[in-house]
Amino acid sequence: MKKHITILSLILLISVSSKAQYNGAIGIRFTDGPAVSAKFNTWGSSAFEVLVGGFGNGLKGTLLYEMHNPAFNSTRWRWYYGFGGHAGASPVKRKNYDPIYHDDVFHIGVDGIVGLEHTFTEIPINISADWKPEFNFVNYTGLVLPVFGLSGRFAF
Repeated sequence: MKKHITILSLILLISVSSKAQYNGAIGIRFTDGPAVSAKFNTWGSSAFEVLVGGFGNGLKGTLLYEMHNPAFNSTRWRWYYGFGGHAGASPVKRKNYDPIYHDDVFHIGVDGIVGLEHTFTEIPINISADWKPEFNFVNYTGLVLPVFGLSGRFAF
């Protein structure tokens, strides 16, 4: 009986230690302009992150799938990497400089992300720094490399 309790205790300990530090977190990501960041841990060491922010006169939404791993032999530091996609729209004047008529420019692309995050034990705050390169394949076509961001989120 003691053997079964020991094995069950080890299984529970391993499952608790591999679980995410928080279920979700909502806050702000600072990059070219501020964006709302909502991160939701799913199973094991993966998470979904939703970003909604502006660019120029427009609005862009991004959905990322991220894998998290411990960093610095600490339970509070994690590095992550992942991929996803984005779509955005912006009103832009026509090339003939007609001051009245505007076209809505829509763009779609794929994203990658690599970052490092820390969740505090004393307060429910999560901070992160990341690099998120983008490739647009509909309008604004091309690779955008210098997309670095800092995020601060309330963890729950």
